[in-house]
Amino acid sequence: MLPSSVLFFGLLGLAFKSRPSQIWRVRAIVLVLGPGIVLVGYGDQLWRLAQGGFDAEYYFSMSVWIIFSCALYVFLLPSRYSWRFAFAYYLLSLAMLGMGLAYNSFTLPSVVSNDIILNDVIAPPVFIALLSAFTRLRTEYAAAKAQANDLRELTLVDGLTGLQNRRAFSQSFKRAKARLLRNKTPLCAMIFDIDHFKSVNDTFGHHVGDEVICKLGEVLSQQLRGTDEVFRWGGEEFAALLDETPSARLMEVAQRVRLAVQNAKLLPQRPVTISIGATHVLPQDTEESVFQRADAALYRSKQEGRNRVTIADETQQPATDSNPG
Repeated sequence: MLPSSVLFFGLLGLAFKSRPSQIWRVRAIVLVLGPGIVLVGYGDQLWRLAQGGFDAEYYFSMSVWIIFSCALYVFLLPSRYSWRFAFAYYLLSLAMLGMGLAYNSFTLPSVVSNDIILNDVIAPPVFIALLSAFTRLRTEYAAAKAQANDLRELTLVDGLTGLQNRRAFSQSFKRAKARLLRNKTPLCAMIFDIDHFKSVNDTFGHHVGDEVICKLGEVLSQQLRGTDEVFRWGGEEFAALLDETPSARLMEVAQRVRLAVQNAKLLPQRPVTISIGATHVLPQDTEESVFQRADAALYRSKQEGRNRVTIADETQQPATDSNPG
């Protein structure tokens, strides 16, 4: 059985290393040739027992190989077929055993009889049942894990725009704040609000309002860098976290975004603009303190005529752009 064993494990290794488009062929060869070799060896042993009686130097238990062959069917075939093929293989080995014992005219030692009953008759179906249950549990666990990941992602993604939502902002802020403390790199936050959005819904309907929100999310994502994160805060409000954006560039970035939205023609019937409140994140800041400053800056942009950018810091008065355009 040694040459057969080498071939057997060689084919098994080839099955796991083959490309997805070719693996089914290798698996088919493994499932035919490997268990086939085991059955040939098992039949040869039963024939020798029937013809010459028990020979201690020749006899060795084949039950491990039969169980291993059954395990191949369980692991390499789809779960709905695997146990059927494994059990059919066991029944075939059991039929060979019955034929071998029927033609055997020699008295077998008790140790051989016990080995045949325990390892050749009882053990294989027990292992097939255990392996089938294990593979089913593994499949169900993988499916449950994938579903849990999908649900987790859904809780962090806005259903309308596909952007991250407010809950995701909390997690992203913690990571960004950790980078700020670790690397001493600047971090900024911005809040965007669509001007006179209620009139858009009242005049054109909520489905048009939803289209405007989606288009705005696209413009924000296009105008900000790939390392920046954009969030749907709720309603017509959006937020963004800007990594490595120094204070001197925050107004420039915010103005670029504001002008891009103004020129994007989000609504063909009339202009759509946004007001922006922005702030720099300080080492002592919390998510709540950052939001309060940015929200206060946004409120000032609204008060001073909308379509504006206001930057607020903890250590200075809010600064509003003087040229809304």
